[in-house]
Amino acid sequence: MTGDLLPDWDDEWVLLERERFRQIRLHALERSCELLMASGRLTEAIDAGLAALAAEPLRESAHRVLIRAHLAEGNRFEALRQFERYQDLMRSELGLAPSAEIADLVRAHLRT
Repeated sequence: MTGDLLPDWDDEWVLLERERFRQIRLHALERSCELLMASGRLTEAIDAGLAALAAEPLRESAHRVLIRAHLAEGNRFEALRQFERYQDLMRSELGLAPSAEIADLVRAHLRT
């Protein structure tokens, strides 16, 4: 199941609404991850971050929030592993490096 709105329809209005719904869902999952982190519910925060990644594996903001959740949990290894997955995915799929923002997030926590 993709969670797409009316997946078998290809009318123009459905395509636009499908994308709007997809974006709302991704933002909601990322925001849920942040709110769950803030309330100390780290396992659920990580689940929300993973759900966002399942919906859109190349979305940097989803990787960032998941990395922050791993760091909040004290799991620097998991954070680094998630960053490396994202880095490999960006290189293989798009031929790009991750942004400085996500690289700095990881670097800052590995120095401490």
